[in-house]
Amino acid sequence: MAASASRRPTPSGSARLSIGQVLDLLHEEFPDLSHSKLHYLEAEELISPERTASGYRKYSRADVDRLLFVLRAQRDRFWPLKVIKEHLLEHGVDGDGDVTSIASRPGPTSQIQPVRLDRRGLLRETQVDEELLEELESYGMLEEGLVFYGASELEIVRAARVLADEGLHPRHLVMVRTSVERQAHMLRSVAQPHSRPTDAAARGQAQSLAEELGESLNSLHNALLRKQIHRGG
Repeated sequence: MAASASRRPTPSGSARLSIGQVLDLLHEEFPDLSHSKLHYLEAEELISPERTASGYRKYSRADVDRLLFVLRAQRDRFWPLKVIKEHLLEHGVDGDGDVTSIASRPGPTSQIQPVRLDRRGLLRETQVDEELLEELESYGMLEEGLVFYGASELEIVRAARVLADEGLHPRHLVMVRTSVERQAHMLRSVAQPHSRPTDAAARGQAQSLAEELGESLNSLHNALLRKQIHRGG
């Protein structure tokens, strides 16, 4: 059974955390989380920390739980922010920001659960051998030297195993990786004009826009691929 994502402690009782303390608290699970991301999520009304008389943000336990829910729904369910906002408006947050109990939404990644696996755990969960992992690393589909693997790596290895069982090994799939790299560059280029170096919220908005455009591009790719497969049948 897949190991669940690590659970960091959240403030108890009436304790309030500064934005720096929140970033420190969540760093292990979300090392790329930044001030700009938090400012953007606040601007989008997904989180609403209190403000002191001096204007400093202060996060309660409920604020941290809500933030965890948003971040995990993005990472583990690949939900766009508008879908997360709709869910929060309808259901709120239950528990410590866990997303494993969310009712499934349409899409190929809707069933992905939060995971944090070491290399041995990844081999066990995917039932592949070390040779396939090394081949995935050598062709740039898995990052070398990772200590822990998350939902994305688990999905990559599982898909690679299915393809390898039918004779499509990582060396045959380099064009897929290079295509993804070009697409990611294209989406970052589209989103970049929305970012401004001096505006933290705008930088967060650009990142989230690229992620949401990526989800739409993924849906387009899947639809076109299905159409081509059926046409060739």
